[in-house]
Amino acid sequence: MALRSTKTYLALLILASSFLCLVNLGNISLWNNNEPRYAHTARNMLESRDWITPVYKGKLRADKPILTYWLIMASAKLLNHRKVNEFIARFPFAILGILGVIVIFFFGISLRGPRTGFISGLTLLFTLEYISTARRCLPDMALCFFITLTLFLFHRGYTAKEKKGLFYLLAYIPAGLGFLTKGPVALVIPVGVALIYLAFRRDLKEIKNLHILSGLIVFLAIVLPWFLAVTPEFSKEFFLLHNLKHGLKGLDHQKPWYFYLEASPIPYAPAIFFLPAGVWLWKKEEEKIQSPMLLPLIWTSFTFLLFSLAAAKRVIYLLPIAPALALTAGLSIDRLLGGERDKTFVTFTNLGTVLGFLSIAISPLLTIYYKLPTNPLCLALAVLPIFCLVLSFKKEAWTRSLVSLSLLFFFAYSFYFLHFQPQYDRLYRSAKPLAREIKSIVNDAPLYRMGSFDAALEFYLNRLYLPKVSPRDLDKVLRNSGKEFYIITRERHWRRLSSKYKLRLRVVFTAISREKRFVLLEGRD
Repeated sequence: MALRSTKTYLALLILASSFLCLVNLGNISLWNNNEPRYAHTARNMLESRDWITPVYKGKLRADKPILTYWLIMASAKLLNHRKVNEFIARFPFAILGILGVIVIFFFGISLRGPRTGFISGLTLLFTLEYISTARRCLPDMALCFFITLTLFLFHRGYTAKEKKGLFYLLAYIPAGLGFLTKGPVALVIPVGVALIYLAFRRDLKEIKNLHILSGLIVFLAIVLPWFLAVTPEFSKEFFLLHNLKHGLKGLDHQKPWYFYLEASPIPYAPAIFFLPAGVWLWKKEEEKIQSPMLLPLIWTSFTFLLFSLAAAKRVIYLLPIAPALALTAGLSIDRLLGGERDKTFVTFTNLGTVLGFLSIAISPLLTIYYKLPTNPLCLALAVLPIFCLVLSFKKEAWTRSLVSLSLLFFFAYSFYFLHFQPQYDRLYRSAKPLAREIKSIVNDAPLYRMGSFDAALEFYLNRLYLPKVSPRDLDKVLRNSGKEFYIITRERHWRRLSSKYKLRLRVVFTAISREKRFVLLEGRD
């Protein structure tokens, strides 16, 4: 019976996560500046047949190691597609999002049982920042998956009666892949969590069983070949600038130490709503060091503290805590369903459930805020959560409440990805219409850019890169160009230059893209 329920739970998780991670994945434009940068770099590498050196705008891109680009390139090769488009770029990260849910399912089973695994997997899938990142071509999802898999294999090795060393040794593989994704943080988090966990368990002698020497050989065999093959400038810039200086001083995204306390509740809902219940449950247990709640809480606390101490902060950086929060929620809810009736614990768990229902009820406000067309389903998502909440708690039916909460989350995300996102993309975020209009005029003529620019527009123009021209270099471009050329710039930049260059540059068209006004200028010598 247990095996049958495990298979049923796993099948449901695979179906739900596959739908939410893959539906409409290629019909939404690449957003913000990071998605198109990764996609553009991978496309450049494919076209140049260079699998070693990431190049963007004709320069070495040393922000992140190679694996993100390899995943996109492998996606293009696997799906036999010559060009990198939205689906190609996002597909591998959606798959990693699905696999992350599956790993957490088995993690929950190892901590308590199939029901814990199922609830943890669902909670992770419904966590806003997790499902959103799984649908974008960003390294953060790959990093989150590899950290999760590393800690899962560590825990399996620690609790295994047989083949303990094999699990420990296997853990070094995702650690190495994580290092190739985003650098040292992929090693710092699992090592830190594992050491603190062993210290709490008063079992630091287990370190000698971790196969550190052989594991290090495996780790270096994964990491070193590419770092040795790529130009030395990459390692210098990546480790010193994008890791050390970025972490200590912050190149950008500088925030105060308490930033995540303010910014994390909504992106990491509903999983984070059950954290107080998990902490209370662990505190009241007599054998705290034996509690299955210990590892998820250490994982959450260490990761949160590590990123809070870093100078540069973004909500997405905190993604590796999402699996830990999901496990905490799964363990808490399973204990509630199993008959735990401690009053404070029940209050905390009910509070998490209530906040989950309310987060669904307010989601349709996005449609109203952005003045998008509404439909009956949108209105239903504003009313049904409140109705289900009142009905379930009136009868104190926790199982019914959690089932209805899960179904509502599934339909809310389906509504968001199928209805809201496409409309919002078309009206506010897509750079494709402007790119099509520019390409229809420019054809193969030289095209420059002036001023701040959206990386998405560069990607959709399908050029290796757009040379940047500053206002002080404009005379030189006009003097040296012996044929027709074009400049794309923001309208506000052109206003400052129009009086001087209106006779030498002609405005071809003006357009609004991503809520910004652009002009295309035509110039001739």
